[in-house]
Amino acid sequence: SSFPTSCDAEAHARGVIKRHMRCRTMWIVLSTDNTIHIAKYDTYPIQGPYMATRKLIVYPNKDLMIQAGAQRFVLALLDLLAERLPDGTHRTRVDVALSGGSAAQPLGLVLNDPLADAIDWSRVHFWWSDERFVPAYDTDRNALEARRLLLDQLVADGKLPESNIHEMAADTRSADDIADVMDQADNDDASVRAAADAANDALLDDVASDYERELVNELGPEPVIDLMILGMGPDGHYASLFPGHDEVKVTDRLTVGVNHSPKMPPLRVSLTAPLIARSRHTWFFAAGAGKAESLAHVFEQPNKPDYPSSYANGVDEFIWFSTEETVTEL
Repeated sequence: SSFPTSCDAEAHARGVIKRHMRCRTMWIVLSTDNTIHIAKYDTYPIQGPYMATRKLIVYPNKDLMIQAGAQRFVLALLDLLAERLPDGTHRTRVDVALSGGSAAQPLGLVLNDPLADAIDWSRVHFWWSDERFVPAYDTDRNALEARRLLLDQLVADGKLPESNIHEMAADTRSADDIADVMDQADNDDASVRAAADAANDALLDDVASDYERELVNELGPEPVIDLMILGMGPDGHYASLFPGHDEVKVTDRLTVGVNHSPKMPPLRVSLTAPLIARSRHTWFFAAGAGKAESLAHVFEQPNKPDYPSSYANGVDEFIWFSTEETVTEL
C-alpha cells in the first residue's frame, strides 16, 4: 500500500493542515469503534542522527491507554531479556526508569498479565526519572507509589531482589526541621531566604551526586537506560525538568537537584535531559484535555526550554501514548 510522502499529503490524510508538525511523526490512531487507521508520513529523527522516529499512539480514553501500557510493559521486558546479542548471549540485565503520575499507573496491572510470570525479574533493575525530595514515608514519593503498585509484591514473592531497586534518597530531616527551613525559604528577609535555599541546594546536590555515582557504578561512565517511562505535565514538564528552570539545559551532569519546583513538593531530584534522551526505548504517557496545548508545542520543535518534554528522545524507540482529547491541538 502507498502512504503520503509530503506535508500536503499528510494534511489531506488528517483532513486539516498543521504545518508545525513538519512531517516528523508517525501516527497510529485507535478510534472509538476499535478500528485502526494508520497514516505514515515523511519522518526523520528530531534530535541527532542516531535517534528514533517519534511515534504517536492515540487511544479513545485513559483507561485503555493504561491497560495497553501494562501489556506493552510486560512484552517489552520479555523482549529485552530475550534479546540475542552479537556474541550470541542474552542480556544479563535490563534497566528501567520509572516515573510518577499517569506513567506509573500501568504498573498496577502488570501482575494481571499471565506473561508476567515468564519475566526473570531478578535481571530487571528499576531506577527513577525523578523523585520528590520528601521523607521516605511520604506518599508524594514516586518510589513509594511504584512499590505499592508492583515492586513490593515482587520482592515479597522472592522474584525481585531488593538490591535491584535503585531509589533516589529521601529527606531524612525531622518534620519540624523541614517545616522550619521551608518557612525560612519563604521569609520576607532576603538573607534568611538565601540561607535556606543554600541549605536545600546543598542537600539536593548531595542526593543528585549520590544517584549519579550509583548510575555510573552500575552502568558505566556513560549509563544508558533500556526503557525510560515518562509522563508530561500540563505545563510541558517531564521528570522534574520544568519550564522557567535552567535544569533542563544542564548537559554536564547525569542528575540534578531542583529547588522551588512550580509543582509541589518544591524540592526534587531529576535525571538530566541528555541522559533521558539516550535511553534505548523511551515511552511517554500523556492523557487529559489540559495537556493538549503543551503537547502541540512539544511536537512543534525539539529542545524548547518553555516546553521541556520537547528535549526527550530515544535511540531505538520513542513512543507517545495519548488519548483523543489530548491531541486536539495537533
